This record gives sequence, structure tokens and C-alpha cells, in this order.
Amino acid sequence: MTTQKPEIGKILTEAYQYWMRTLPFQLMFTVIYFSIYMFAAMYAFRYYGLFEEIQKFQNLFYSDSSAFLTKYAELMQTENAVNFSIAVLIIKSVIYPLNIGFLKIYRKLDIGVPLELSDLFAGFRGYHFIIFVAFALIWNFINNYLFIISLVWMPMFLLVPALIFFKNYNFFDAFKLSFQVFNKNALLMIVVVLASIIISFSGIIVFFFGLFVTFPFWNAVNYVLYKHLIADFEE
Repeated sequence: MTTQKPEIGKILTEAYQYWMRTLPFQLMFTVIYFSIYMFAAMYAFRYYGLFEEIQKFQNLFYSDSSAFLTKYAELMQTENAVNFSIAVLIIKSVIYPLNIGFLKIYRKLDIGVPLELSDLFAGFRGYHFIIFVAFALIWNFINNYLFIISLVWMPMFLLVPALIFFKNYNFFDAFKLSFQVFNKNALLMIVVVLASIIISFSGIIVFFFGLFVTFPFWNAVNYVLYKHLIADFEE
């Protein structure tokens, strides 16, 4: 592990360069990701009967918006709504390995190997797929239900997927090393995480559709942090 501590600006600049060089892959990623997510979430919404329940009071949206919001809030407290929330969490976790493909894509850029569309699906190959899904379940659960601690927890776990992918670590060894790196670079990683979240979701401002391009920026930041703070690739 290297002791090099790059500046925040350098991390974000390099991430931007990787992101710009792979824009077609960024767009393909978001199309696949959101297509699967929306289709599966809409199916779950209907499966748990929430669509039919909303139809019963949807007219209130136009005549009495406060009453509509009250009934919607009550609906979201029901058992079916809770089950729907859990289903969405699982859906997001199952498609999370799509993010891992960018680790392979950015590494191939560094070593001068031609990129292929199939690289996007690197995280779905082998038994690591199960580990990535399990990691995503933990990640999504904390972000959904323990949001207050997530801004500290996220940078602590940030390098876990890259350590599993590049060094074939198990989850616990990957977390241990990721935590050690965080302890030495806490301020850097917290600020970079906050900046990457803002940039990733900034596309919403650009007529919302800009999100399809900026959303995967987070993955470029992860790769650059791994490259500078660990810099150990097992080819």
C-alpha cells in the first residue's frame, strides 16, 4: 500500500478524465441500470398492490393535495409498502455489480487494452457476484435506514469492491484494509465522497436526462482513489 496522499483536486480531475474518455459506456450503463431498476420496481409496486391502492385516492392529487399526501403517507406505512421497500433494496443490490465493470474498463485504459462492451458485466462473473450483491445489500441498508451515519460509513467501505475485484480479497479482509486506508486519509476520502455524490447527481439539474451521463461518475472516483491510495493491481 502506498503512502501517497494526492490532493482532492487531483483525484477529481483524474476521475473526470476517465469519465470523459468512456462516455459511451457511461450512457450504456445508465440505460441498462435504470431500465432494469424501473421495470423491476414497477413490477414490485403492482405485485404488492400499491398501484391499486393509490388509484383509490389519486383524484385527491388535483382537488386536495394535502389529503392526497396524508393518504399516501399512511399507505407507505403498511406492511405491503414495507415489503416493497425491501424489494427495491434487493433490486438495487442485484444490479449493483454493473458498477464493477468500470473498474475493469478504467484499468484497461491504463494498460492500453481495447475496451469491449462486455467489460461492463465483469462484476457478474464468478462467485464474486455474490460478494458484490452482499456488499450492496449492506451498503443500501445503511444508506436507506441509517442515513445519519452513512456519510462516515461510505468512505470507510469505499475501497472494498476494488480490493475484492483487483486483489481477490474476501469481504472481511477488504473491509479491514479499506478501513486502514480511511484512517490515514479520512478528510480526503470524506470530501471526495461528498463531491462525487454531488457531481453524480448533478445531471438532474440538466433537464433530468443529464443524470444518464453523470450518474456513473462515482465509479471513476472509486478507481482513482484505489489507484493512488493502494495502487496494487494483480493482472
